[in-house]
Amino acid sequence: MNSNFISRAITGTGLVAVMLACIFFSVYSFMLFFLALLIVCLYEFYKIFENSNKKPQVISGIVLGVLIFIINYFLASGYTKPQLIFSLIPVVLYIVVAELFRKHPAPFENIAITVFGIVYIALPITMLWNLGFRDNIYQFNPHLILGFFFIIWTYDSMAYIVGMTLGRHRMFERISPKKSWEGAIGGFIFSIVVAYIISIFYNELSAPQWCIYASLIAIFGTFGDLAESMLKRSLDIKDSSSILPGHGGFLDRFDSLFLAVPAVYLYLQFI
Repeated sequence: MNSNFISRAITGTGLVAVMLACIFFSVYSFMLFFLALLIVCLYEFYKIFENSNKKPQVISGIVLGVLIFIINYFLASGYTKPQLIFSLIPVVLYIVVAELFRKHPAPFENIAITVFGIVYIALPITMLWNLGFRDNIYQFNPHLILGFFFIIWTYDSMAYIVGMTLGRHRMFERISPKKSWEGAIGGFIFSIVVAYIISIFYNELSAPQWCIYASLIAIFGTFGDLAESMLKRSLDIKDSSSILPGHGGFLDRFDSLFLAVPAVYLYLQFI
């Protein structure tokens, strides 16, 4: 067992323990954890572009992401009316107008990177609120969120283990040389098994619905992982940062979430 696997396992276990504690303790600790995650991931996203000589509006992007998160909390929990979302318009306009005064080359590229960070990172993390308030807007229920993370952790872990031991056929070698079809299939099977087990304890969804939920997480979680790998490869970097031993940055650790959350959120709207 190599040292990278050990450091990866220790870091992953510690992060999982902190996250679960925040989700279980109260709705406010949940909010603070994921608000902090949103800020850190957005910061890492903008900084990797800055290190590649791009000039996104880091502060403006983070402020807009935080406002979206907080406003969605009040909307999802039934404390305010949907019209509050229009209060974000001045911030969006500011991002465009501010570029007139920054005098950096490629201003629309800077605007595009800033806004894409919101769409790619802030919105998916924000959507987690809606999973928690799906059944009752006045009562937080963490079961769908916990199920989401149990499934995605199972998929990521088992895809890594199966891929390391049995992987022969690469999925997208030009983007992520280590990811294999064998690993993806192994992770998918284990995620379905975990989804069925979850259905025994959490009855918000039926067993078949939990299995579809898991399938979407596995499929779009893989795309999310590959999308971040594509981003890093296009910028010629290995990790988004080095803050998490064995994992790189928070953006690297939570990349599966960014496409999987919107997918399951849309699925839940139709059942």
